[in-house]
Amino acid sequence: MLKCDYMEELNVKLQGGHTNSALCVDAKSDGSRIISGGEDGEICLWTRDGTLSHKLHGENEDCTGVYISRTKESIFYASLGNTVKVFDSRNIQSPVESYQFNEEEIDQIVLDEKEGFLAACDDSGDVKIISLQEKRLYKTLRRKHTNICATVCFRVRKPWEIFSGGMDCNLIHWDFSRPKCLNQFNMQELQDAPSDLGAYMVNPPFVHNLSMSPDGKYLACALENGFVSVFDASKKNIAEMCTLHAHTQGVSQVDFVSSTKLLTGGNDCTVASWDLSKMNSGEDASTHAPSETNGHSSPIHSRNSQITENCKLSEIQHSSKINWMKNFSHSGNHFVVLADQSPDLTVLPIQI
Repeated sequence: MLKCDYMEELNVKLQGGHTNSALCVDAKSDGSRIISGGEDGEICLWTRDGTLSHKLHGENEDCTGVYISRTKESIFYASLGNTVKVFDSRNIQSPVESYQFNEEEIDQIVLDEKEGFLAACDDSGDVKIISLQEKRLYKTLRRKHTNICATVCFRVRKPWEIFSGGMDCNLIHWDFSRPKCLNQFNMQELQDAPSDLGAYMVNPPFVHNLSMSPDGKYLACALENGFVSVFDASKKNIAEMCTLHAHTQGVSQVDFVSSTKLLTGGNDCTVASWDLSKMNSGEDASTHAPSETNGHSSPIHSRNSQITENCKLSEIQHSSKINWMKNFSHSGNHFVVLADQSPDLTVLPIQI
């Protein structure tokens, strides 16, 4: 069980729910409710003390995404195969609504700030925008991703804008009301990987996950090459600010704790915490000046390495590759709940 008073606990398991891998997880901001989804469609509801309160037994399709409503106390959303289902936790056995607009398996579901729209991205590369008020398909965003669209993220304080990323290494910025592509970034072109970083050259920069800071200033992108690309989203058009050399294997998750504090998790079984407010500390003009590199480094790489060193706060080694993670706070303490390749969830205290 999760005991929030005991910060010395470094590995608290939520057990007895899933029979196979937990694939996704969401938590209320205070941790009072945690919901996880897993293989064979299992959905588990947990209380803050780690008790399994409800379980929806498996279907033929995996549960690949869960999202707890921030405005409606008992409502949560789950993606199973190519279908989005809406559940009331007071009667979890049957959904109150069901939306089947995606053609292929859904990879992530998210809601906008006002919870008027739900976005579901899928293996075909499409993003479906569902109007929850009208209970219909609002728009389809397509023909930009040439492979799986793995992740989607509404833009904070810009109600008609959304970002998507996928296995084609592309980050797409959309106005979904028209719908129109506002900008497109090929992460292979943006990434700076010097020849001496051979391990990073093996895997292309697939975009696995996106997270936006609560104030809308930063957009973080989790990449398969082990990097985290950070964009400045404070202006109309976003622009890449830096690349954090975050993990030794693919980054599967990025999750903002606050406007400047970021968590990252990866296939190297590591959870790292970052403070983006320290991005420019100690920086001087020589960081940007041209230099002789003898093929092993560059001014851009040197700057990214310095930012990585400045911003990194801590690192926690986990026991398994991280499928999904979500942070919450309680009684002044910060925690992150991890879904990994095991049936168990893990709750870790984090120092921020």
